[in-house]
Amino acid sequence: MAQRNRTTKGIGDTVKRGWNSKPAAISAIVIVALVVIVVLFSTLLGVFAPAKNNDQGSASEPTPTQSAAAAADGPCNVKVTDSSSTPRIPSDLTWKTGQEGLTWPVSKSVGPTKTVDGFDACFARSPLGAALAATTAIYDQYGTHSAAESLDFYIADSTGKEKSLAVAPQQSDPEQMRSSGMNPAGFSIDAFTKNRVELTLVYSYPASSTGYYGMPMTMTWVDGDWKIAVLDNGATSNAGTTPSDGDFIRWTGTKS
Repeated sequence: MAQRNRTTKGIGDTVKRGWNSKPAAISAIVIVALVVIVVLFSTLLGVFAPAKNNDQGSASEPTPTQSAAAAADGPCNVKVTDSSSTPRIPSDLTWKTGQEGLTWPVSKSVGPTKTVDGFDACFARSPLGAALAATTAIYDQYGTHSAAESLDFYIADSTGKEKSLAVAPQQSDPEQMRSSGMNPAGFSIDAFTKNRVELTLVYSYPASSTGYYGMPMTMTWVDGDWKIAVLDNGATSNAGTTPSDGDFIRWTGTKS
């Protein structure tokens, strides 16, 4: 298996702004950088990429409070059929289309399986469910919601969440995201327990040395569903990666 390289500059820096940054600079960093910082990647990940900051902090622990949505709609109770760290892609995987033709993977059986307060929600309590939840959280702002609205819903309550919301843009730019050449390619599960999954979302990215960009994220189980656990500084991780073919599971169901 090819070795994944961890990137702390360049693509990584751009990505750091994630949802908070703008997707303009595709050349400097990635995800949409994710591409953000450097070139204003898109707010796609604004929150997801770590902003360059000496005080990177540690992962914030979510506050276990029951949301109004959970109380009104009850638990998701999505059936888990595959709890492996190398799960098979479900046969019902399809692609949802958002603004400017941006697409991302969804599954009727693994998630999202329900709408809560207007947001796609309710994912299986499994590594695959966490990966689909993370992807949905990132792309939701390219549907009908703004980056700030998406972050508020999909990030677990914590000190870091407040920082993410403080810098979240009200509008995202799907055209910049699309022109960056970044598209969901797959994912890898780095570690997992029943309540926490560390994963890397992988995107095709022509400007990187391997043709891919990896965005590490941590998902935590809160109120019956997966939420993003950000660092105390509001970022999703301290560095991005440049995975190679063979390092991740493709959304098409085959090894890259």
